[in-house]
Formats: sequence, C-alpha cells, structure tokens
Amino acid sequence: MPSPAQAAGNPAHVRFAPLAAADLPLLHAWLNTPHVVAGYSRVHTTPEDVAAKYGPRIAGTEPVRGYIASVAARPLGYVQTYRVADFPDYAQSVGEFGLAVAIDVLIGEVEYTGRGLGPRVIAAAVAELVFPSSDADVCVATPRADNTASLRAFAKAGFALVRSIRTAQGDAEMLMVRNRVGRD
Repeated sequence: MPSPAQAAGNPAHVRFAPLAAADLPLLHAWLNTPHVVAGYSRVHTTPEDVAAKYGPRIAGTEPVRGYIASVAARPLGYVQTYRVADFPDYAQSVGEFGLAVAIDVLIGEVEYTGRGLGPRVIAAAVAELVFPSSDADVCVATPRADNTASLRAFAKAGFALVRSIRTAQGDAEMLMVRNRVGRD
C-alpha cells in the first residue's frame, strides 16, 4: 500500500466507486473526525443519521450521486455530485450558470490531508464523474467560507472564486466555478 506522499504524487491512482451500504460505517467515521467536522457543515453524528441521509443516494431515489474515492485500493474520501437545478434553494443561492453540476468532496482519512491529494481527487472527479456524465457547462462548488484548505484545494483543481453566498440554512460559503473545457 502506498504512503500518503506516494499516493499524492500520482493522480492516476485516484479511483471512484459508487457509494454502497457497506461504505456507511466508514462514511460515518469520516463525518465525525475532527478535521471533517471543522470543515463540513452537514455532519451526521449517528450511524442511523448517516443511513437515513445517504441510503436514498445508494438506492438511487434521490438525485445526488455518492462515491468513495480511493488511492491504490485504499478508501480515503467521499465525493458527491448533483445537478444544481434539482435543488431550488441551492440554485437560488448560487445563481444562474446554465446547466450546472455541483460537487462536494471530503478527505476523511487524516493522513491524506495536507499533502496535495485533495486537488487531485477534485480534478479527477470533475474529469471522470461530472463532465462525462452530464451536459453541464460548469461545475460548481461551495466550500464553507472558513474552510481555507478546501478553498485552496478547489482553486488548485482549476476552480475560480466567484463570490461569497449564504445558503438557505444561513451558512457562509464561497461559490467556486470550473468551466467545461472548450466552453470557457
């Protein structure tokens, strides 16, 4: 198994698998680690909360698609994608970008943080999950305004900071956008 430094040096090792029921205990653990709690505004504290929130995504009964990101077969984080238009409150917060897909990413394994792997996971997810599976013109991300590590990771992955926004829940977030190549 590669060290975090070795894995961070080779983006070809990033793989994505659809979120499955067997992944829920791992996702629960990640959502409750201090570094994720500090940067992710929708934490679910119990296994039952995680199952209730992410079970419909696994079943395909809601429009959010979840994935486990891995490096050399070692799970290290969670990625989710969704059409902005499928969530009217969110669409109103981010504004009009035509066809847009949103992405959320968390690196759950603490030893993989701070090593440059986040931007590689984000870039790979946009290239493999977002644009090939949609007609979206842009990919949007809205990291929390106080999550400087996430803001840097999205910027390094080619996202441009557009403006600050307030979500319907009142969270302060930063709207970041990456255009589909060839549609800039």
